[in-house]
Amino acid sequence: MDILKLVVAFIKEHHPDAGALIKDYTSFVNNIEGKRLQGYSRAVYTGDNWNISIGHAVTPLTIYQIRADYNNGEIVWVGQIKNRQVEEKSYERVLPE
Repeated sequence: MDILKLVVAFIKEHHPDAGALIKDYTSFVNNIEGKRLQGYSRAVYTGDNWNISIGHAVTPLTIYQIRADYNNGEIVWVGQIKNRQVEEKSYERVLPE
């Protein structure tokens, strides 16, 4: 849950428009999803119309790959966490027509 908390805090701080759509990291539920790959671990959290996928290769230095998706692609945030530091790779918001 620490990784999820870091991701939610980062999105709220750096993207207030998206952050306003997230109540709190505790509103998310961990959903076991899909097949497991050898040497890779992934959890998917859902809540507030968001799906946040957090995965990492099983190695001595863990780098978490994160994708946060709101309302099936309306907002998509992609980043990673390495040594408890959040790095944003991309942020996209598609305004509904």
